Amino acid sequence: MRFRRGLSACSIAAACIAASSGDALAAECRSPDDAGSLEVHVDIDPGEPNVYNHLSKAQLGSSSVHGRRRQILGTTQSGVDLRWFIDYRVEEYSDGYCFWVASIDVEVSYQQLDVNIAAEFDPTSCQYKAVLDHEYEHVAVAQAIMQPYAQQIYQALTTLSIPTADLPAVADTPEQARIEVAAVLRRTLTPVRDQMSRVLREKQAEVDTIENYRRTWRRCRKW
Repeated sequence: MRFRRGLSACSIAAACIAASSGDALAAECRSPDDAGSLEVHVDIDPGEPNVYNHLSKAQLGSSSVHGRRRQILGTTQSGVDLRWFIDYRVEEYSDGYCFWVASIDVEVSYQQLDVNIAAEFDPTSCQYKAVLDHEYEHVAVAQAIMQPYAQQIYQALTTLSIPTADLPAVADTPEQARIEVAAVLRRTLTPVRDQMSRVLREKQAEVDTIENYRRTWRRCRKW
């Protein structure tokens, strides 16, 4: 069965308690000998920025997180998009259903990567090029964090929290198995996505320093 979605170590005592509650069911829950191992693939798509030059300084300022009183010459808008495709198996046995995840494919991309340069600056002007170079620093930051988080996602998906053929889980119905698979993937992936978004905001703020702004301003005579 397949479906798509777009979006710590425990103590020995805790593990023993969890195992004892389902011993009778778990003893009979087995995957076929040819079930294979869990396959995990994480792909990243850093994307290419879309550059726009149709919004005025006032319009950019009204939509900027920097505040409406700031004179905004350019912006970079990016949003992390995390999608996953799950292939899982369900096998009926005497007291219910065994289920496990056979493969997980994850894609990390940006739902938008838009650069806006104030419409007052002609694309051939020094000001346009200076602002564009600054915004491309933001683009570079956005693209640079993708690979490390792809590795974190892979590590998160290869922990014991995912039911596998070697260690399947039990459910009363196939529908419950589907819900459980969706829930465990959501619990595993959503925190990584949220952390990635948080780090992205922090890294982007580091680009907008006073010295960086001054360097941009010094490139052209008139603003």
